[in-house]
Amino acid sequence: MGESKPVQNNTKEWVKENEKFFLPPVCNKMMHNDQLKVFFVGGPNQRKDFHLEEGEELFFMRKGNMSLPILTNGNFRTIHIKEGDIFLLPGKIPHSPQREKDTVGLVIERERLPTETDGLRYFVDGTTDILFERWFYCDDLGTQLKPIIDEFFASDECKNGVPGPDSVNKNPPWNPDSKRVVESPFNLQEWLDAHRRLIRSSGSQPLFSPSSYQSNVLVMGLGQGSRTIASPSETLLWQLEGSAMITVGSEDFRLRRDETILIPGGQHFMYCPSTEALTLSTVMDPANKNRPGDN
Repeated sequence: MGESKPVQNNTKEWVKENEKFFLPPVCNKMMHNDQLKVFFVGGPNQRKDFHLEEGEELFFMRKGNMSLPILTNGNFRTIHIKEGDIFLLPGKIPHSPQREKDTVGLVIERERLPTETDGLRYFVDGTTDILFERWFYCDDLGTQLKPIIDEFFASDECKNGVPGPDSVNKNPPWNPDSKRVVESPFNLQEWLDAHRRLIRSSGSQPLFSPSSYQSNVLVMGLGQGSRTIASPSETLLWQLEGSAMITVGSEDFRLRRDETILIPGGQHFMYCPSTEALTLSTVMDPANKNRPGDN
């Protein structure tokens, strides 16, 4: 799966056109459903289940705040992502997004490899003991979660709060990362203000250390001017400030503030930034899946 040619969107207009999908019972709408899964999520949406996946998830709160309970180092911890904050959730961390009314958040994750398995897990109240879980290959999270959630709420485990004989997989496809230190969210605009000069002189700066994450999430700017950039897997560019001309093959795309463009994988593109350009680039190449563990 993957787009064969670039797709450009004005984010503000796209969100406005699709805001009806951010309300219950849907609460989300895909902007891109390709190698990169790019979607916006609204609320209210309160969940008891924890999602498990091997890849990473990038969160940005466009409007309002959200909370993200996670299980790490043997304990539950709640990550608070405020309006304007950006956060990269490492892979293999159980997480349960909680969203309030009148909020809109961006989420980016990647297509699963054929060998990867997602999980949905419930815990015994007040403990980290597993109450109920199901594992599945994820090709459409929007439709695959509901049958599992319905199964749980109709189960004896839900009624009694006690695991049953088939509640827990005795040989799960993989175990969550119990040792990973999860970093805190930070305000994207404040980060830009602190790194603006560095980005303008050097040309780019990572938001998250490439040695610690699978994903390459960085902000590009003027640097030495126009340059050719490889897109081994899909690249999502989001223009934060200024403008940039993006050339893919023989096509030119003017990227203005708060516009995005999805670059197909397996290609190169020319990035021609304006003097004031700040462009957020997100690449989730599955070839880097083991990179955090290689360091």
